[in-house]
Amino acid sequence: MSDISITQHAARRLQQRGIPESVLPILIEYGEHEYDKRGAKLIYLSQRSRQRLRHSMEASDYRRLERALDIYAVVSDGGAIVTVGHRTHRINRN
Repeated sequence: MSDISITQHAARRLQQRGIPESVLPILIEYGEHEYDKRGAKLIYLSQRSRQRLRHSMEASDYRRLERALDIYAVVSDGGAIVTVGHRTHRINRN
C-alpha cells in the first residue's frame, strides 16, 4: 500500500470497522466514483465493477474477498484516503 496515502483518521476507521487494508487497492483500481461537490470523491464498487473484478481473478479468491467488498472510501482532491466505511445504502448518482 505504499502508493496509496491514508490519513490517520482513515487508518483508525479501517481498524474500527474491521475493513482489511488489502481491499483498498482493489477499490481504487476497480471502483467507480462520484464527486461529493465539496472537492472529494466517493469510491465504491458497483455491480458492474464487481463483475469486472470477478472476471479478472480466480473464483476462489473472489469468494474469499466478496464479503469485504461492500465498502466505500472518500478520497480528497490531493489523492489521500480521508475515511472508509461499509455501504449500507445505495449510492445516489446525480
